[in-house]
Order: sequence, then structure tokens, then C-alpha cells
Amino acid sequence: MKQRIMKRYISDIILYLCLGCFSYFVLVNYADIPIRSREQLITFKAFSTVAFIFCGVGLSIRLVYGKMMSFYQYFLKDKRALSIAMIICAIILLAVNYLMLVTSKYMVGVTNPFNLQQNDITIILGVWLIEIIIVGQFMQNKFYADLVRLYKRAEELEKANAQAKYQALQSQLNPHFLFNNLNTLISEIEYSPANAVEFTRNLADTYRYILISQNKNTVKLSEELEFINKYIQLHKVRLGDCIEITNSLDESIEETSVPPLTMQLLIENVIKHNVISINKPMNISIYSERNGKSSFICISNPVRKKQNAASSGKGLENLLQRYRMICGKDIIIEDENNIFTVKLPLIYE
Repeated sequence: MKQRIMKRYISDIILYLCLGCFSYFVLVNYADIPIRSREQLITFKAFSTVAFIFCGVGLSIRLVYGKMMSFYQYFLKDKRALSIAMIICAIILLAVNYLMLVTSKYMVGVTNPFNLQQNDITIILGVWLIEIIIVGQFMQNKFYADLVRLYKRAEELEKANAQAKYQALQSQLNPHFLFNNLNTLISEIEYSPANAVEFTRNLADTYRYILISQNKNTVKLSEELEFINKYIQLHKVRLGDCIEITNSLDESIEETSVPPLTMQLLIENVIKHNVISINKPMNISIYSERNGKSSFICISNPVRKKQNAASSGKGLENLLQRYRMICGKDIIIEDENNIFTVKLPLIYE
């Protein structure tokens, strides 16, 4: 991926470097600049300066375009985005050409360099039109390449979500999970009717959340945490008060988003692969962490592996692919000093 991005930047640099040198050469030789003064402007230093300026313009356009598409990818589905980008680019190029000619006249001592003659205007517009044709074709190709990439990414995300939905439903709606909870409910009805009512509500809310969220790419983190609290309560009734969640997240972070059932997958893995009992209680920590420019939601637990509890790793691999397709970032998995931690990139929507 880094190589692809590097190639894009290199192609932009080459394009604007050549375009800058061409435009400068035409403006200097055909605008109203005294012939005897043109030699002062046709120098390696002058061309290097122009090339540097045009490369800066090109890279700036690339960065703005990239940021726009990163945060507002739905613009790619609308050709107006391309038109807006073209208009902005055209204005910038026209301004650069004008300033380049005015600066050249000023450097050779032309009186009143800001006063452009008819020939100057014609040359500027001619060069500008050539630039627009070249840059426009370049941007159009880039736009449709990004559009194709977006559709491919959406298709991959749809497949990953379908797989995740199936895995989540298979995990939660399988007979083993259902029978365990029904047996627990029967016991609660017999010995603690009041607790049975609360247990039934949590069970119903758990199934309702799973069914509602399966058609969404992301949900609010606050909704996911509320679901996890009820999900944990179901297990606590069966396992006893030997599993707890410590949530240290700020309220502002809870307004970010996560793929649905992300927390459920991670909590389920903890319960499935670790020994949990009154003598060996489990505390799952949820907190935020910042690493450079990236921020993460961290889910951490001590490792006390069950015997013969092999892990296929498919759940975490699927979660990794979903994050890559939703926000282009990777989750981080750490297993150090008997502490297992999964770090999820923050998703802002």
C-alpha cells in the first residue's frame, strides 16, 4: 500500500514539474518581455524554482484531494466532486501563471509589471488552457480509479460484514448458548423470580441488539458498551460474580463508532479461552490510548488459558479485515507479560 501511495506522489511530482517548466518557458518567450532580458530568466536556477513551486502546488492539491476523499468518500459517487476539484485546481493554476509572469517582469525591471498587455493575457490563457487539459485528464483518471477502488472496497466490506453477521449469529444463537441461558432462566425462576425477570430482559435485549445491528457497518461505541454490560450480566448469572468489566473511557470517546458486535467478539474470546472462577476472577479493562497521531480503544485481560482451548483466530482476522475496509487502519494485538490486549482504532463519523 505504501508503495502504491509513493508511486502516486512521484507521478504527481513528475507531472507538475514538467508542466511548470513548460509553462514558464512559454510565458517567458512569448509574453511581452524584452528579448534582451529573456536570457536572464532562462536559467537553471529559475527553472528549478518554478519546478519547486509547481511541485508544491501539485502536492498540495493531492493532499487536499486525499483528505477530502478520506473523510467524505461518498463524494466519489457524485461527479460534482470532480467538478469542484477541477475548479479549485483551475483557479490555483491561473493564479500561479499570473504571479509567475508578473514576477518575471519585475525581475528584469519591466515598468509596471502588473499591467498586462493583450498578448500577455492571451499567452497566460493559452498556457492555462493547456494546463487544464493535462491536469483535468490526470485528475479524471485518478477520480475514476478511486471510484473503482471504492466500489471494490464496499463489495469487500459487504462480504466481510455478511461473514461477521453469520459468525455473530452462529455464536450467539447456537443451541449451546441458548440452552445454557434457558437452563439458567429456569433455575432463576425457581429460586429467584425477581432475578429471573431481569435475566429475561437482558437476554431479550441481547438478541434484539444482535438482530438490529447486523445490517449496520458501524454503531456508536456507547451502544456497544451498553450491549456488553447486558451480555456480561447473562454470564455473571451463570458463572457468578467472577467476571467484571472496568470501563475507563471518557464520554467523548464513547461517541465514536465501532463495527457492531466487536466488543462481544472480544469478550466472548476472553470467556471462551480463559479459566474464570471465584478463585480466579477475570477483570476485563476497557480504556483509551494514544500512539503518535493515532488513538485506540484498548480491551485488555490477564491470560489464564484453558487446557485444550485452541483458537482458530478467525474472529480476530475477520475483525482486522473489517477495520481495514471501514477506516483503512489495522487493529493491534498484543500478548505480553500474561496480558492480552486488542487495540481498536477510533472511528469518527
